[in-house]
Amino acid sequence: MRKKSITIHKANELTRGGDFLSIHAKRCLNAIYYLIQTNVNNGKTEVIEKLDYIPIEFPYLRKMLGLEKVESYIKEIEDALTELQKATLELNNFRNPKDNEVYQWYSMSFLADASWKLDEKSGKKFAYIALPPLMKHLMIHSNDGNFTALDLIPTINKLRTKYAVKLYEFFKSFERFRYIDLPQDYLLRILGLQDVKTYNSYYELRRLLERQVKELNKKTELEHLKLVEPTKELKKEKIYRFIINPKNKRVLTDRKKIEEMTKSLFKRF
Repeated sequence: MRKKSITIHKANELTRGGDFLSIHAKRCLNAIYYLIQTNVNNGKTEVIEKLDYIPIEFPYLRKMLGLEKVESYIKEIEDALTELQKATLELNNFRNPKDNEVYQWYSMSFLADASWKLDEKSGKKFAYIALPPLMKHLMIHSNDGNFTALDLIPTINKLRTKYAVKLYEFFKSFERFRYIDLPQDYLLRILGLQDVKTYNSYYELRRLLERQVKELNKKTELEHLKLVEPTKELKKEKIYRFIINPKNKRVLTDRKKIEEMTKSLFKRF
C-alpha cells in the first residue's frame, strides 16, 4: 500500500539555495516546515505566531528523520537541530516580506534555539524550537510569493543522499522548464562542494550528478530528468545541461538570468 503523501510548500529562496546540510538536518527542516503548515491549515496561524517555543514530539521527529530503527536517535536529532542553528541562510537583493524593503544582503539562521525535555505528566519527550522571525514568517506564509510543492513521504524521505535531496528540490522548482544550463561553479555552490577539490574536475562532478539523476529517475516523479551529453562548447565552458521536462517549451540558458533566479546561498559556520 502506498504511504500517504505529506506535502510542504517551501519558499524558492530555500529550494534554489546552496547548502552544506546533512540529510538528517534537511529532513528535520522539512519536518518543522510540515508541522508549521499543518497548524496553519488547521486555522492555528495566530497560535504559532505567538509561540516563542514550538513543541515537537520526539516520535514525530524520529519518524520524519527516518530513525525508527536507530537506537541513538536522540543524539541524531540533537545533531540535526544543532546543525540547523549553525547553518546560515544568506540572501542577496532580497525583498523582505515583513517590511517590503529590499536588502542587498540579508543573513539569518534556520533555528534561534533548540532544546528537549521529558514532560513529567505525559512521560513523552518533546523538542522545543525557536524560529527567527523571518524564518517563521516564510514558513507560515509559504503560499505567498514563489514556492515549490514538495512531497516528503514517500518521495524525499526515500532518497539516500543529501545531494539527491538538494537536486530534487532544486529541479522541482524548475519543473515548468524543458531544460536548464547550470555552470559548474553554481552546481558546486548549491551542493556545498565548492571547497572539495575532487569535484573541481568536470568528470568527477559529472559522475556524482549522474548517480543522483539516476536515483531521482527511479524514486521520484522527475522521471524525465536527464544530464545530456555535452557539446564541445558546453564542455569548454563547464556547463551542465539538464533536461527537466521535454514536453515544455521554456528553457533557461542565460547565466545572468540563472543567477537572478537563484540568488540565495546558505553556509554552515
